[in-house]
Amino acid sequence: MKGTQQFEIDDYNKLLQMREWKLKRQEIIRRDEGKCKNCGRKNNLQVHHRQYHFFKSGHILKPWEYSANLLVTLCRTCHETGHKLYKIPTKIIQ
Repeated sequence: MKGTQQFEIDDYNKLLQMREWKLKRQEIIRRDEGKCKNCGRKNNLQVHHRQYHFFKSGHILKPWEYSANLLVTLCRTCHETGHKLYKIPTKIIQ
């Protein structure tokens, strides 16, 4: 099981390098006025998924397929801290 989980993480990281994600990321950062919505920093910005969607069929949404209201701009520090403190909600879809 651990090997499967690692493959999924590696695969997801590859998706984050794709043009579609880079465009969506830029869109969200522009919407959030180029600053972390938590602390206001303007450097080392990342886009955080507020929740993940998985389908019973095994399909997962690609990072750029999420609606904008499920994405938020955070600086790297706030993003990493958030992941340490909170589990990202996962929604299972029929």
